Amino acid sequence: MKGEIIMKRVAVYHAQTKLQVWEGERKGESLLFLHPQGSRSSIWNEMLPHFTDKYHPVCMDLRGHGESDFADKGYDIETVCRDILAVLDQLQIPKAHLIGNSLGGDFAVFFAAFHPERTASLCLLDAGMINYIGPNGERDLTREEVLAEFAQRPIKAFEPGEDIVPDNIHRWVPWEGYFAKWFQHTSRYPLPDGRIAYQIPTRINLQIMETVCDLCYEEAHRHIRCPILFLPAETEPMLSVKLQMIERVPAKVSTKTVVLADSRHLMPLDQPIATAREIRTFLAEIAQPSSATC
Repeated sequence: MKGEIIMKRVAVYHAQTKLQVWEGERKGESLLFLHPQGSRSSIWNEMLPHFTDKYHPVCMDLRGHGESDFADKGYDIETVCRDILAVLDQLQIPKAHLIGNSLGGDFAVFFAAFHPERTASLCLLDAGMINYIGPNGERDLTREEVLAEFAQRPIKAFEPGEDIVPDNIHRWVPWEGYFAKWFQHTSRYPLPDGRIAYQIPTRINLQIMETVCDLCYEEAHRHIRCPILFLPAETEPMLSVKLQMIERVPAKVSTKTVVLADSRHLMPLDQPIATAREIRTFLAEIAQPSSATC
């Protein structure tokens, strides 16, 4: 992973799948960064330098993403959480603060619910707040309709090094830095004809979406014991619903909510410095003796 700090490569194997991990110098408590769907660990590059002075930053490419194996199976929430556990075990990390954006944050919530003894805190960047479908869900569709939609999505192929802007500019007008940066950090999927795709293969994406449709965050929140920092994006849809869901987190869990002005969904790209600042402030607050701990 290219960035402003040196991260050594570590290969972790779980369920016959290689998970690519990037580990920084151990200077303090461990922070595990989990990227969004379709992305890879490089999305954290602008944030990582803000945690090198007193923390131990670790990033992992989720299975089916980045430089991890594009496994044929294992995208259910139980297996993904065991992937995360395998990373912590191999790196001999007894407990980590999990920092996740979008899908990475969704998975972090369930890891904290399944393995509270290994989770020091959660920092959820526009993630882990509202269910994808169902009452007050992100999408007003049934599970079957969601899967049919993703099954029919065409996978576009590009030549290596081909300019992708002309093909995508009609989707995002004006074409700006936010969207251009996203394509710098998407996973690349090689195709049999030598071209590449920037979209997750349908065989993998359908399994991920099956899992996403079944996730219930209110249920997961009931099993979490660690402090949580919620960072809902101000400009994304359903902010009020997200805030209402946060209010329903059980009182036994210490929570903090920060809404960054004009923030968008992909916070590591949109406002990396401000996001890192809020996470550091939160970590300092929960480190105080009077703060709630897991």
